Amino acid sequence: MRRLVIVLAGVLALSGAVPSLGQAPQTVGIRIVDVPTIRTDDPRAREYIVDHLAPGTTITRRVEVSNDTEEPQVVQLYAAAASIPDGSFQFGDGRAANDLTSWTTVDPPTVNPTAGGKVLATVKIAVPADASPGERYGVVWAEPPPAVPSGGGVTAVNRVGVRIYLSVGPGGEPASDFTITTLEARRAADGSPLVAATVRNTGGRAVDLSGELRLTNGPGGLSAGPFDAKLGTTLGLGQTEPVLVALDPAIPRGPWDAHIVLRSGTTEREATAQVTFPETAATSAGPVKAKSTSGGSGLLPLAAAALIMAVLSLLLVQVLARRRNSRKPALRD
Repeated sequence: MRRLVIVLAGVLALSGAVPSLGQAPQTVGIRIVDVPTIRTDDPRAREYIVDHLAPGTTITRRVEVSNDTEEPQVVQLYAAAASIPDGSFQFGDGRAANDLTSWTTVDPPTVNPTAGGKVLATVKIAVPADASPGERYGVVWAEPPPAVPSGGGVTAVNRVGVRIYLSVGPGGEPASDFTITTLEARRAADGSPLVAATVRNTGGRAVDLSGELRLTNGPGGLSAGPFDAKLGTTLGLGQTEPVLVALDPAIPRGPWDAHIVLRSGTTEREATAQVTFPETAATSAGPVKAKSTSGGSGLLPLAAAALIMAVLSLLLVQVLARRRNSRKPALRD
């Protein structure tokens, strides 16, 4: 029997629950509940399990499974492997395994949310003491029973999950970083304009890219935007892939000054280049080297912040000592 796997990013539509016009679909969902204090400013940590662990370390995170259907549900919870080829986060088939899944358990492995109810489960990741350094990827899945159509046919296996990005190694967490190398004005097959930003992951963690593009100094002094970058581009270590931004079909050819801002978590990068759109999808304007206009990540690395605090503390001690010495009466013979 064939099995059709339907994977959605944050919500799961149950087979057979077809809403009428104007109604929201009936769903089972899963979300992360615990966000480490050190990552409260990181948008990725509010959606995914993102962490750096030394070998021999164990962490726990709670997830919440919600049931917005009109019936109780029996939901299986488990970890399965994932990978990042060709600029996208890809899920393994079924219960595909890797190092990370062998370290990960979900308790309880089955939950029974009532209609409209929510239940909690605990994800435990125990990294063995002999684990090799590197980054691993996986997903904590919530999977109700497959929907079997009456009379046979294709069985739909629906599941929804929370991604895991786990870095393993001694010392502090590798820094996240990426560069925008070129901007290229293109046309899609239907002739609509788009901009492709070539991005290289230059840091030690995978990056999930989002952002926006603005056009200025166009024909007659026109400006346009912002236009949102297409979501879904994830770069593994050392990978280079384009991030696409679809524009309004009415955008003139140019030239334009293109300014793009991309971010992953607390790391943000900006770049500019002058672009002109080709006349047709069959012709190419070619990539234009982008000029970086951004600084570092949104947060200082912990080691740098600690060093700055240490230096400031030392200076404060010296200033206070000088003040105390200046107040002492002078000794006379």
